[in-house]
Amino acid sequence: MLLSVGLGGALGDISRYLISLWVTGSFDQSGWMAILSVNVAGSLIMGMMAALLTVSSLFSEPVRGFVMIGFLRALTTFSSFALDAYNFFQRGEMLNGRLYLLSSVCLSVAVFYVGLVVVRLIAGQG
Repeated sequence: MLLSVGLGGALGDISRYLISLWVTGSFDQSGWMAILSVNVAGSLIMGMMAALLTVSSLFSEPVRGFVMIGFLRALTTFSSFALDAYNFFQRGEMLNGRLYLLSSVCLSVAVFYVGLVVVRLIAGQG
């Protein structure tokens, strides 16, 4: 289990880094856009995994540890989220800071629910 979580964490960190490079390069945005992207994507995947675990026994403990504890916790970066929010407010960008906080939290919770519902509907557990 320890190895599964560690490997998942390493791959989650690498994925977050690569997504950050891609978002920064593709959209000419600073790190906050990449952090928002991985938090929203990670929340969607977590919702899907939570639903799969309730409707199926396909995943062993090491697989769950790899994906949910290792990969997704390393991929999503709420500590970086807090720093980015702080930086908006430090620069006096109050509206942008509030929008960033609100969109990060609301989108992450909303897509978690979407992932959960989609998998349950596919599995006939709607």
